[in-house]
Amino acid sequence: MDRNTITGLLLIGAILFGFSYFNQQQQAEQVAEQQEQAAKVQKDSVVTAIKPVTIPTESTPKASLKSDTVFLASVPEAIKADSNLLNQYIDSVENFNRSVAEAAQQQKLEGEYGVFYPAAKGTQEYTTLENDKLIVTFNNKGGRIAHVKLKEYQSYQDYIEDENTIEPLLLFEEKTSNQSLTLSNKGAKIETKNLIFQGTVNKGDDSQVLTYIAPTADANKYLQYTYTIKNGSYDVDFQINYVNLQADLNLAETELNWQLAGLTMEKLASDQRRMSCVMWRYDDEKRDYIREMSSSEYELEANTNWVAFKHKFFTTGLIIDAKNITKGTLAQNQLEGEEYTVDYKANLTLPAQPVVDLKFFFGPNEYDLLKSYDNGMGNIIDHGWGVFGLVNKWLIRPIFNILNGSALNLGLIILLLTLIVKILIMPLTYKNYMSSAKMRVLKPEIEEINERMKDADAMTRQQEVSKLYSQTGVNPMAGCLPMLIQMPIVIAALRFFPSSIDLRHAKFLWAEDLSSYESVLNLGFDIPFYGAHVSLFALLMAVSTFLYTKMNSGNMATPQQPGMPNMNFIMYLMPFMMLFFFNSYSSGLSFYYLCGNVMNIGIMWGIKKFLIDEDKIKAKLADNKKKPKKKSKFQQRMDDLVKQQQEQAAKRK
Repeated sequence: MDRNTITGLLLIGAILFGFSYFNQQQQAEQVAEQQEQAAKVQKDSVVTAIKPVTIPTESTPKASLKSDTVFLASVPEAIKADSNLLNQYIDSVENFNRSVAEAAQQQKLEGEYGVFYPAAKGTQEYTTLENDKLIVTFNNKGGRIAHVKLKEYQSYQDYIEDENTIEPLLLFEEKTSNQSLTLSNKGAKIETKNLIFQGTVNKGDDSQVLTYIAPTADANKYLQYTYTIKNGSYDVDFQINYVNLQADLNLAETELNWQLAGLTMEKLASDQRRMSCVMWRYDDEKRDYIREMSSSEYELEANTNWVAFKHKFFTTGLIIDAKNITKGTLAQNQLEGEEYTVDYKANLTLPAQPVVDLKFFFGPNEYDLLKSYDNGMGNIIDHGWGVFGLVNKWLIRPIFNILNGSALNLGLIILLLTLIVKILIMPLTYKNYMSSAKMRVLKPEIEEINERMKDADAMTRQQEVSKLYSQTGVNPMAGCLPMLIQMPIVIAALRFFPSSIDLRHAKFLWAEDLSSYESVLNLGFDIPFYGAHVSLFALLMAVSTFLYTKMNSGNMATPQQPGMPNMNFIMYLMPFMMLFFFNSYSSGLSFYYLCGNVMNIGIMWGIKKFLIDEDKIKAKLADNKKKPKKKSKFQQRMDDLVKQQQEQAAKRK
């Protein structure tokens, strides 16, 4: 090979090498241009990938893409010709598509969660805090209380299955409850129940603290929940702290949404519903409530101290230390079936301040415990209105508490309570019976007046009867006052015993739970308004009421007047009606009335046998007739009324 030939080949090689180098540079510039265009598209949030490049999925292997005719049709020919360049191209497009997807996802989260979009993702975890009273389980999704158990109590079902082993009572459950804030972020509404909080626990000797944080993109801005449980307490302190979020949130529109379905914890769901409702108290006022067994809503109108979801023997409450929640909606809805009782709801507008202090109460309806909060929560226990509530607070409850401090069975305590109350009102009972005895002595004379003046008008006959009362010195109303004084004591028990948690799961004789009905016979069929069982305490109470009514019916002073209701029929109907009412009610209450009736029968027999001599009463009344008497006010009013009617009758003629 000569020199010219060698020179020619070198020139040809140089030309080929130069062309190849130039072609590679051009291809690299094309890839760089594609990547620059992708970055620009991502920066401008325009979801229009490098057209017409499309990768089916991120997991699609490069080998498959290289044989995908649809994909290859969108790839420049220069890139397809070089395997390395094709791999680089595929990687760049995958990165671009991933970046676009992430940007779109972030944009979506920002629209839904606002400043809290970093808290939209995470793992759901549960944390449990407990003291000697409570077991409280929290869910970091929503930073909420998931469910609460009371260590010292158990449900009726668990009590029946094993009374010796206390399975903590579940107060409410996660799936039928809600606790969430509605936050306003630049006009958008954010529900904290959808956020994943980051939690840390700090356990001390006397308390346990759980801190939840819902982060934002700025590490200096976050929503913080702090839950604190102290030993020996039924409280869970709840602090809400909007850390450096005042510029991002409209705190004046922050709402607390709190809801739960009451679980059936007692023997009968219908009985629990009868004493379950939403309660609240305005600042320095009496507590108010939505009527039991109703489904309705109520709008708050003033500073509110607390809101309570009251069950029969337990309360789930929210204590508002700030006392400046003035807006909100409270509601309750009656549920059907035996698993749940009432659906409780509270939607409260929280104070527009960076830190809000609240307190949850999860505990029993014990009067002394609730009263210790010094904010009117003691009135969650319904003692009855007016004088009936006073009788329970100042008579029945103090005596019951003293007796309950002993080691006696609750049935014996009810018996002793009844006996003490009967002894305390013995003077009134004696006075009432003495008045009845006087009326019974005058009964023959009253019947004689009615017979002798049967053709006269009723007012004239009544004037003669009143004259007889005046002559004998008998006041027909004298027996009413003692009876009226005793009635509040009888009626007050209707509120005290069914609401007393001390009777819950207390056994006595054949009753397994004095707070509910006892059954000695299951009928196998339902009798309307009565039930499918026979309560022996209710039956004995009704029988004793009938016997006492029969013994007392002889005290009726006058015969049945025409046109007047048959009082004997009404009196004998009452025991029958009470049998229906008390058959599914508290057996402790039926036992209390049974004891009262038996004691009344014994007292009546004793007074009649040893303290009252009707012959002496009759002689005294006869002697009173001989003495001049000044007309009583009652007699004077009757005479004036008769005279007025006679004058009106004369004018009509």
